[in-house]
Amino acid sequence: MEDKFLVKKSKIQGKGGFASKDIKKGEKICQMKGEKISAQELRTRYEAGKEEICNPLQVSEKEYLDLAKPYVHINHSCSPNAALRKEGELFALKDIKKGKEITYDYSTTEWTYERFGKYKDWAMECNCGSKKCRGTLGQFPTLNPSLKKRYYHQGALQGYIIKKLEKKMFA
Repeated sequence: MEDKFLVKKSKIQGKGGFASKDIKKGEKICQMKGEKISAQELRTRYEAGKEEICNPLQVSEKEYLDLAKPYVHINHSCSPNAALRKEGELFALKDIKKGKEITYDYSTTEWTYERFGKYKDWAMECNCGSKKCRGTLGQFPTLNPSLKKRYYHQGALQGYIIKKLEKKMFA
């Protein structure tokens, strides 16, 4: 399956991923790719200044993808038209027209391993420009309960987050 986006200049930040054809709601856009690294390796890269805080994608409790190009260019939005499910599979939350920027909510991908030191409280400023912009992004637990519930019911969460959420819900 070929990726359904191309990289162009973005109004959100730098470059972004834009639909190269019409994409239907629920359709797989791509499988995010990059070097799989441990939380400890990511911490080492942060401390050495070799990694930007917004680039890695958490794919399990203790593993990340150091996103490769072009995947690293898909930007965040507080009103996303795509989301991640399973382990790094980007899919459309709604129909996306050719030429439209593809975005996902970065907060739905991060629930950092609790013993990750100062990096466990991941946060970043938002530039999405959405009417629903939260201003600052944080990890999944920082989202308001109704938004967490909506993402959960849309299947817009990766497997490891669903497991952690369900563990907390049924504990």
